[in-house]
Amino acid sequence: MKTIVVYKSKYGSSKQYALWIAEELKCTVEKAENINIQEILSYDVIIYVGGLYAGGVNGFKQIRKHLSSMQDKKLLLCMVGATNPSEKGKYHQVYLNNVPEQYQDIVKPFSLRGDQLMTKMSGIHRLMMKFPKAELEKIPENERTAEDIDFLEHFGEDKHFVERDYITSVVEYVKNESGIQNEY
Repeated sequence: MKTIVVYKSKYGSSKQYALWIAEELKCTVEKAENINIQEILSYDVIIYVGGLYAGGVNGFKQIRKHLSSMQDKKLLLCMVGATNPSEKGKYHQVYLNNVPEQYQDIVKPFSLRGDQLMTKMSGIHRLMMKFPKAELEKIPENERTAEDIDFLEHFGEDKHFVERDYITSVVEYVKNESGIQNEY
């Protein structure tokens, strides 16, 4: 099956994941701004990789407008966020907010952990990061998770979370669904 990875990346995490996925699947990879929807529709498997910002997936609106034309495609939405992917509930809510109910059967969600590069963030993104910090500070100390504590203790610092292992579920899903065989 003809496969493409399309990504939109602001700070580099989504780009890195997109490149790794394309390398593993030996397929085309394109920046969202460099490809039009007609080109995207020529593929059987479309993997969209984008960062999470204010509950949205960076650049996914352009794809969402054309979901009715993608009902015969395999479409994967890889959401890259600062939240640990093991916290499925947070990513699931983003998925529900970004994929209309009538298309949820054709859009397969995946969550990938992105870097938290506070020193590179725009002013608005640094400001937005203060909201989860304020929410965590409201939680009594004895009820905070290790991740909550780490976030608060290292707030304002760059944290690197991008790992190649996170793409395993995406790659395996595509290989299993499309009949691509492992080479080993």
